[in-house]
Parts: sequence; structure tokens; C-alpha cells
Amino acid sequence: MYVKLEPFGYNIYGETIGSIWLSLVEAVMKNGILTEDEDRKRLSLQNIRIKSATQQFPDSLLEKYGNKKNIDEIINLTFNEEVMYDFDVVPSFSSGSKSYYARLKDWEMLDFVVARLAEIPESKKAIMSFIRQEDYQRVMEKPKDDYLPCITTVQFRLIKINSEKGYHMNTLFNARSIDAYQKAGGNFAAISLLSKEVSNCLAEKLKTNIWPGPLDGFLTDAHIYQESIEEAKETIRLYKHYEQNIE
Repeated sequence: MYVKLEPFGYNIYGETIGSIWLSLVEAVMKNGILTEDEDRKRLSLQNIRIKSATQQFPDSLLEKYGNKKNIDEIINLTFNEEVMYDFDVVPSFSSGSKSYYARLKDWEMLDFVVARLAEIPESKKAIMSFIRQEDYQRVMEKPKDDYLPCITTVQFRLIKINSEKGYHMNTLFNARSIDAYQKAGGNFAAISLLSKEVSNCLAEKLKTNIWPGPLDGFLTDAHIYQESIEEAKETIRLYKHYEQNIE
């Protein structure tokens, strides 16, 4: 579901990462403004708050309506592949920059957030930050063929339930920009898998239960490029038709 709350803009909520992905696509399709971004036409919305009550992947809605190849590409760039590449139908940057995986590994961000929360469970400093100084240099050197991570930060918070039950772990992220149709589903899946890895490591270190909680994000710009509009429209039509038939 999504609602527009003035003066703040669109808020999206769902029980699963698949449901928030579909609601995001629908919100952009129905309410997006036709704009141009570096010579590409797209429907876009600004400043969106998005929240999934759970972080489970695989997700049945992503499996049914998502593009498996695109989802797998994002997961691969987060957990396996060290060199960033663009699988957009019209690539906007050349391969060669560090992937999310390379940034996580080289800067030991997983180790950092686990160590920080294991030492101080209530800490607000357990943040993965994906932008570094060399990214700014590259953007200035090649402004028409640059790469800056779309997911800029992912933060993990532990909220204590009690001594017996352990902690809820909430995950928060910021996206400077997100391709709502082609890539957002994969981003949500990859962050959920990161949350699972962090929670498993913390459960072992703290010797208690860590329950993955909601995924909560802020999207500065969510868009669907012109080349994907018809496909996105058909995806939402099929989803709505299925929903109506099972009610």
C-alpha cells in the first residue's frame, strides 16, 4: 500500500519486501512525473519513505512478478562480484568501479557493524557507508560516465526485548536514487540477506536471539525509465488481477 501525506510525500508500507517493491512500482507508474535525467526520459517521484514489516528472502511476490535475472545481478554485486557493471536496458556507466561486495570486503564493513553491536548493542554507529573519496573524484573526472552507489548507507539497530528473548534488529537504508522497476526488488533482497548475515553473526557473539525486524528506507528519487514503462505497467496489471481473484 502507499499513501501521500502532505507535506511529506509518498509513504509505502507492506508486510514483505515483495509487496513494498510492487507498491513502489505502482506509486511511480500512477503518480510519477515525466522528467529527463541525463538525456533519458523517466517517470519519477521524490522523497519516498518505504517500510517492510519483515525481511525474508526468497520472497514469493518477487519470485512471481520480479525479474529473476535482475534480482540475481544485484545479489551477485553485493556478495560475489568485485567489479561494478550496469545491467540496465540502457547502461548509464561503464564497468570498472568497485561493487557493493568489494566495498563491503575492502573496508571490512560487515566486521565493523558486528563488532560494534557486539560490544555496544544499543549503538547508533553500526552503519555501512558505501561512498568514498575516490567516488567523488571519478564523478568530477567523468561526469557523463561515472558511478556513485545508489544505496549510500545501511544501518543496523538492536532493540532489546528482554534478557530471555534477546533483540529485534531493525535495518535502515538510504538511497540517493533507485530504479524502481529494474533494480529496487534486487536491492531490497540484497539488504535483507545482509541483515540475515549480520543477525546470525550477532546471535553467535552475543549468545542470544537476534530477530530480524523491519526494513525501513528513504528514497531520494525513485524512477522508471521510459524503456521499462510498458513492462512495469503489465506487471502491476497482472498483480492487481491476481489480487482481485483471490479476495
